[in-house]
Amino acid sequence: MDKDIKITVGIPIYNAERFLKFAIKSVLAQSFTAFELILTDDGSSDRSMEVARSFNDPRIILLSDGKNEGIFFRLNEQIAISKGKYFVRMDADDIMFPDRLKSQFDFLEAHPDVDAIGSQAVVIDDQNEIIGLRESVIPRTIDGALRRTIFIHPTVAGKTSWFKKFGYATGVEDFDLWIRSFNHSKFQIIREPLLFYRDPLVIKFNTYQGRQRDYRSALRANRILIENDFKLFALLTYSHVKNVLYKISDLIGFDTHLIESRNKKVIKNIEIYQEYLMRITK
Repeated sequence: MDKDIKITVGIPIYNAERFLKFAIKSVLAQSFTAFELILTDDGSSDRSMEVARSFNDPRIILLSDGKNEGIFFRLNEQIAISKGKYFVRMDADDIMFPDRLKSQFDFLEAHPDVDAIGSQAVVIDDQNEIIGLRESVIPRTIDGALRRTIFIHPTVAGKTSWFKKFGYATGVEDFDLWIRSFNHSKFQIIREPLLFYRDPLVIKFNTYQGRQRDYRSALRANRILIENDFKLFALLTYSHVKNVLYKISDLIGFDTHLIESRNKKVIKNIEIYQEYLMRITK
């Protein structure tokens, strides 16, 4: 069976009982079937494991040691045991489009020089309603990569050998990976959405603050990539300023508009996406 596995899908899980069923259903409903699905629990205290165990499919590998080690640890755990040529990221509250794996497999096979790819994403809220389109663009230089996250993380697929070479580190695990590997890798973006990305129009300020703190730690840890001390200072200061602005937005109730500004409202073929979303979440 191992030789038939072309793709490994990895879903790290932490207290995801509300949406996990939809994520798993969307993987099992893929038009591309030569995959394994690795689910790694990170010490959930809710019914996540009960939900995961309710699926009976030989392609599913479920790992749970009862410990809370962090998402970067679980991602590296998945990559280490991956049998697929390609490793595909997925979050426990997101939903794949039915042809996501086929589209990304075909692209990577046709472009062997590319190490990792992402896609655009249709943003949904906690009621599974479509609220916008999120886009990403590959920056031309490391300077651009230092200023913002390159990929929408759960849309990423890439060579398993590339993931094993660079791996994830603690903190802002995706940003850190992209900047460490940027000058040694080739990235691409598929210009169509392949994922429903869950991002309710509410700022979780404590989470955002923690992400910014980890972002600053990642900048310091990768100081060698930054041109000079002034640029490092500017990036760190910008992060602190964003924290203040997001806090003010949260206090005055402007957070919804701030998040909405990251999404495009016009979505082509929205009726098709709505119909599939309804089928997966019923």
